[in-house]
Amino acid sequence: GAISMTVGSGDTGTGGAMTLTAGESTAGDGGALMLTAGESMAAAVSSTGGAVTVTAGAGAGTTTGKGGAVSISAGVGAEGVGGAVTVSSGVGTATSSGAVLIQTSNSGTTGVSGNMALKTGTSTSGATGSYTVTTGNAAGGLAGAITMTIGSGDTGTGGAMTLTAGESSAAAGGAMTVTAGQSTEADATGGAMTVTAGAGAGTTTGKGGAVSISAGVGAKGVGGAVTVSSGVGTATSSGAVLIETSNAGTTGVSGNMLLKTGDTPAGATGSYTVTTGNAAGGLAGAITMTVGSGDT
Repeated sequence: GAISMTVGSGDTGTGGAMTLTAGESTAGDGGALMLTAGESMAAAVSSTGGAVTVTAGAGAGTTTGKGGAVSISAGVGAEGVGGAVTVSSGVGTATSSGAVLIQTSNSGTTGVSGNMALKTGTSTSGATGSYTVTTGNAAGGLAGAITMTIGSGDTGTGGAMTLTAGESSAAAGGAMTVTAGQSTEADATGGAMTVTAGAGAGTTTGKGGAVSISAGVGAKGVGGAVTVSSGVGTATSSGAVLIETSNAGTTGVSGNMLLKTGDTPAGATGSYTVTTGNAAGGLAGAITMTVGSGDT
């Protein structure tokens, strides 16, 4: 049989509250509170265990009738660490585990959809907590991918994506490392890394997005360096480096290329050097500069 616990309705003030509280203890741990849906013992192939649903109340009114909030908070630790919050899907003993979906709802006829923030707390003494996004290891299959995508809009510019390493008032700023995956399979290739700006649209001046790589400003020391290096081939040739402008379209010209050092208000400017490497047991690489052919 079912068990139903319901607070009666009223016609003045707020609705009646319902509180479920486990017991406290002065000699040991506080009592636990467990909500468990029923297990299905049916022999049918598709029998599903009972669901657990936690839903806040709907708001009413014509102006500011807000929906009720749902808050899940672990307990405060008086002298030890605070309690943890764990959200886990169910294990599939013979097939896939359940999915976990955390999302804000769609907006109504006006307004915007709700924001989402995933952040660790601040600290008054010591380091703050880290934030890790990791897919599981696979045996006999592909490891799961990580995808971060900004939704499309129909007014204004597209949504921006910003990845920023942390600043420090006592030491060097945090580093940012983006590394493609390594392959341990024989004769397989490591993962590629591609940085591509967005394509432009339109019939007149829809320009493609630019790609800018700039090192950091040095307030009192030298500015940061920019290094572009191909990969080492430990048993064979190293990778090539290609810097070029793309071919022109049906009209226009191909893009210009400029290699120059910066100006200086006091002192010498930077030098510009083109050098091939030294060879041991072979020919040193040549330097070739060629102007392309034209027909007008």
